[in-house]
Amino acid sequence: MDLLNPPRLDKEIVKKCFNRAAKSYDNAAILQEEVLERLLQRLQYIRHQPETIVDIGCATGKGIRGLQRQYPGAQVYAADIAFQMLLQARSRYRLLTKKRLITADMERLPFASASFDLVFSSLALHWSNDLRATLTEFARIAKPGALLLFTSFGPGTLQELASSWRRLDDYPHVHQFVDMHDVGDAMLAAGFAQPVVDAETIRMQYRDFRVLLDDLRVIGATNADVSRRRGLMTPAKLRDLEACYRENGFEDDRFIASYEVVYGHAWVD
Repeated sequence: MDLLNPPRLDKEIVKKCFNRAAKSYDNAAILQEEVLERLLQRLQYIRHQPETIVDIGCATGKGIRGLQRQYPGAQVYAADIAFQMLLQARSRYRLLTKKRLITADMERLPFASASFDLVFSSLALHWSNDLRATLTEFARIAKPGALLLFTSFGPGTLQELASSWRRLDDYPHVHQFVDMHDVGDAMLAAGFAQPVVDAETIRMQYRDFRVLLDDLRVIGATNADVSRRRGLMTPAKLRDLEACYRENGFEDDRFIASYEVVYGHAWVD
């Protein structure tokens, strides 16, 4: 299987889940906020002064504040597939006009070519069906000399949950995330220069198994694979899943959820 083209995601389900999660997102997106801060910190060590910036997959817009703080003179645009997320961003950042908040699928961005000096994206790329095509789109909207900076999830993400589900059925329940080396190859294939990719693993801990699952639901991280099993989780299935999880991801009286965070940056010649 080509992991750069995993089983297709149902984009309508992705959009629906994130629209539904918009108002509750910030209450549970602790990991997402931490990764965003780490990504923004990396900008401090890169010599670059963009005048136009786009945050792709901006969710409720927390990245906008950091980008505006880092580059107060720049024009910041933001795009997300979920309109309700953009409404949350607009209510938080009044300086953003409607024209700077765009509802869009990252695989087909409604921006003119060579529009931005910085293409920024935190934990959104794994919602793409075609990574190479998406990165090619990022390269298209970037100006010569522009910087691409992003994070995504790697294959070690939610490995405990994936292993637990595999003991119960053969349906996909967790994304097939792309390895960081393949991400680097995709950046080169898309036309970016000097790609740099690295990764780290962040382990979240939960006292209650249901809280772990609820956090995934509240941030909109619902299984959107077109081959997913339909139907609600039954109490019996939930008990079986928790029992399996205790064998795969239970340490020191805590349920562990691992996230492999992939960081990448590259330039446009």
